[in-house]
Amino acid sequence: MPSETSAHRLHAADGRKPHVVIVDGDPANATVTSLLVEQFGCTAIAVPSGEAALALLRSNREIVDLALIDLAIRDMDGIVAALLMREMKDRHDMPIIPLASQYDDLSASRSRAARFSSGLTKPYSPRQLFIVMNAALRHRDGAPSTLRSMQLSGPQSAKGRVELGAK
Repeated sequence: MPSETSAHRLHAADGRKPHVVIVDGDPANATVTSLLVEQFGCTAIAVPSGEAALALLRSNREIVDLALIDLAIRDMDGIVAALLMREMKDRHDMPIIPLASQYDDLSASRSRAARFSSGLTKPYSPRQLFIVMNAALRHRDGAPSTLRSMQLSGPQSAKGRVELGAK
């Protein structure tokens, strides 16, 4: 896991700490993800549903730099929630990282339509989460990203696949 040094902390384009919305209906998963996101130097904003995430984005457009969305949220399909986020003014390029139980079950066409920045299969390691969040924030900020697809191995997952969609 990244250490507390500034070299392993995430930053928004303007140097401030990124605000990350975490959409997960499972309180335990939301808590663990929030703790990790905060360890990476971000502000974590956990919401239990797609509707809650959409309401947050509508009311606070400027404070969310990245979204982590569990595709198995209970109130709506996670890809539909991502598509609705994309339709919002000033949110069309916000990085959205899906957290899936079975990444391979995502259809390629639906994933492309949602323009996910990357994807993780549960269970994933803190290192894997840090890497995809860093790449998504850097890609959004205009930094060149050569990472397109790679395999990450960690103690918790032998199949943690990370993909960055082309923009």
